[in-house]
Amino acid sequence: MSLTSWIPASTRKALKAKLKSARAWYAATFRSYGPVELLHALRALGVQPGDTVMLHSAWSREHGFRGSVGELIDTFAEAVGPTGHLLMVTLPYRNAALDWLESGRRFDVRKTPSMMGMVSEVFRRREGVQRSVHPTHPIAVLGPDPQRFIATHPACVHPCGPGTPFEEVLKADGRVVFLNVPIDTFTFFHYLEHLVHETLPFPLYSETVYEAPVVDAEGRAGTVRTHAFAREAIRRRRPERLYDTLFAKGLVAEQRVGATRLLAVKVRDAVDVTRDLQRNGNLFYELGP
Repeated sequence: MSLTSWIPASTRKALKAKLKSARAWYAATFRSYGPVELLHALRALGVQPGDTVMLHSAWSREHGFRGSVGELIDTFAEAVGPTGHLLMVTLPYRNAALDWLESGRRFDVRKTPSMMGMVSEVFRRREGVQRSVHPTHPIAVLGPDPQRFIATHPACVHPCGPGTPFEEVLKADGRVVFLNVPIDTFTFFHYLEHLVHETLPFPLYSETVYEAPVVDAEGRAGTVRTHAFAREAIRRRRPERLYDTLFAKGLVAEQRVGATRLLAVKVRDAVDVTRDLQRNGNLFYELGP
């Protein structure tokens, strides 16, 4: 029994709401910041004009940003500049890709919302953003050449492997930035899994290749063939081994602005660490029975 279990659920809910409101007031009063300060923090993090950045984020007034979600996105777009690219993951589910595929639900690239937080959903709807036609791992892109990242995604039977936006981020020597979220939201991790999957003693992917119904940007109905990550592989994942090594090697940049914490990882560094772990027999899975 927890210490608060005797408190009625309605009272606990009200107390949580008051606590959240108090935190937001404290951040706005003492730890607030605006677009200029955020841009300075991104520069200190290493983001420069022309860069490719994949952003994972959480939005709350408790983090102190003085502005709207749109203004937050504007600042990241300014950070990469007119020649750079900003990407966000826009998964249409909160559980597992396998569950989404087995549900038979149709993915409409124009209408199916992102379940990866408010920032990703506002970004998805932003003018000029294009989204890959993939039912389990769609990526939204803003920049001068979004098709470079998403054009071949519908033909990729491995959702985060070769030919996907994740590989294109690597080719662009990009980085992943984490805004008020922990490093374990690192979706690029799935690309790293694909790099080593042939050496694993269990299947990374489902045996079934799913024929998932989709609708593209022109409103045309079709299907995308894709594997899903196998349930056994999901159970055996130990991604903290990767993250701990990245931190230990000093490969995770960090900045704070107001009540916000920013982290950044260059994807090439993550690939190099994965190869080292593989050579040392210490991959990010439980490999035993």
